[in-house]
Amino acid sequence: MANANGSGNRSRPPSRARTPLQKVFYWGMVVGIWGLIVGVIVLIGLAWDLPNISNLDKVTRQPTISYLDRSGAVLAVRGSQYAPPVDLAKLPKYVPDAFVAIEDQHFYQHFGFNPWGILRSAIYNATHHGGPLRGGSTITQQLARNLFLSADQNMRRKGQELLIAVMLEAKYSKDEILALYMNRVYFGHGAYGIDAAATRYFNKPARELTLGEAAMLAGLVKGPSRYSPVSDQERARKRTELVLQTMLKNHKITQAQYDEVFRQKVMVSRTLASQNAQYFVDFLDAKVRSLVGEPTENMVVETTLDLPIEMAAENAIRQGVSRYAKSGVQQGALVALDGEGRIRAYVGGADYGESQYDRASLAQRQAGSSFKPFVYLTAMEQGRT
Repeated sequence: MANANGSGNRSRPPSRARTPLQKVFYWGMVVGIWGLIVGVIVLIGLAWDLPNISNLDKVTRQPTISYLDRSGAVLAVRGSQYAPPVDLAKLPKYVPDAFVAIEDQHFYQHFGFNPWGILRSAIYNATHHGGPLRGGSTITQQLARNLFLSADQNMRRKGQELLIAVMLEAKYSKDEILALYMNRVYFGHGAYGIDAAATRYFNKPARELTLGEAAMLAGLVKGPSRYSPVSDQERARKRTELVLQTMLKNHKITQAQYDEVFRQKVMVSRTLASQNAQYFVDFLDAKVRSLVGEPTENMVVETTLDLPIEMAAENAIRQGVSRYAKSGVQQGALVALDGEGRIRAYVGGADYGESQYDRASLAQRQAGSSFKPFVYLTAMEQGRT
């Protein structure tokens, strides 16, 4: 007998099976919602301890080391060199164009990072084991990394770099970001910013840079030590040529401008290189930093070097090399000690401006028979036969 409400033997209507399109839509929604949740959690984790990007105007000055001779005369000041920010509008157009060409050709098209660039770099690094890794960082990412993040190589830091890059793009115009980058990036030899680099390498303000000089400085950014014209002129020349070729390919310079650069050699300033005792300062600076590490405050190092004796020694080496050049003499070195073993003069080569290789301490050679007169003289002084 049927129950009172008449539902005793009524069966539930069969449910209709989802179509393939409905299944795709359903699982797409599930994955999308969970992906959104995970994305929000990751974003919160990355943003939790992000630095304040409003501190862009604050520059941390690195300490310097001053080297003095025995009388207190300054031989050199080693450390970071800074200069006031430069307005890019006051620079020749090829100066910022050189940096964009070699560091981030799509700078004016992306929104802080280049997804295709990151993908290409990932594929290259995955298929080229054992070689140098290729980076996919844009100028904005480099600015974010250099100003706000540590040098740690991990996924969290990379994620924060991307996030800060997007924040910078939202707050500043492209030209403002490029100006911040060029005024803060490190160019090697203690120079931070384009104006300091122009002074350090070419003894001129950035607004007076030639096309070749601008290309050389732009090429330095990827590896200031590796591409330094001071340490490896040939490698620096090839890097400069690559910058110019890229600018030509991107129609930032004409063929005539490109050809003109190679008609005359780009010369690094000799102002710093012409100072006396630079071989000695290089030698001593490495020793000091190996003993105390990087200084946390300005330091003064008093040395035993005697500047007048040093100048005479450098002049003697230059004249000697010049005098015997026809006989095949190309270089010379000299270290003068007083009776108690203190260094009074130290010359590592004939011309520091042409070669910074320190032959006084690095060019080790066997003395051979040339040392015998000193041995015999010492023996005779001691009365030996």
